[in-house]
Amino acid sequence: MQRCRLIYKSKSTSDVPSNDEIRDIMRTATRHNAEKGINGLLVLSGDRFLQVLEGPYREVNALFSRIVRDPRHQEVELITFEALETHYFDNWSMRLVDLYDLPSGPRELLTKKYTNRNGSITIPDHIHEVYSLLLDAKAACASSPGTPRTGSAEAASTG
Repeated sequence: MQRCRLIYKSKSTSDVPSNDEIRDIMRTATRHNAEKGINGLLVLSGDRFLQVLEGPYREVNALFSRIVRDPRHQEVELITFEALETHYFDNWSMRLVDLYDLPSGPRELLTKKYTNRNGSITIPDHIHEVYSLLLDAKAACASSPGTPRTGSAEAASTG
């Protein structure tokens, strides 16, 4: 079975998703992704999402198709779609890192490393910076487990 990695960014149709919305997304997507063999990471910065999905081609494509049609997303932009050579996000079905809720140390480091506006880290345009942010968020997630929108990182996904 061929596996792939897909990365996209989007904007939330509401200013910032509520805690209840995040919890609902987490429950549904974590279960769905586990059933379909999809792994990944969702980064939330203000009203912007950056997500990486790794898994079987057919399943990842179907999930991305649902995300594009999801009324909670606007300005969905595919960043990359590639054959999977190395797994970066296979530790969990999906994780969410809300950059706003990171502890002060990691948050300060990220705000110095990446462009930010009004306290929200801007999702980069260049692929190497996108990978860098995703891997930095993964490192923050692995070192600072928490709960939805009250801690630094939490299990979640969209879809």
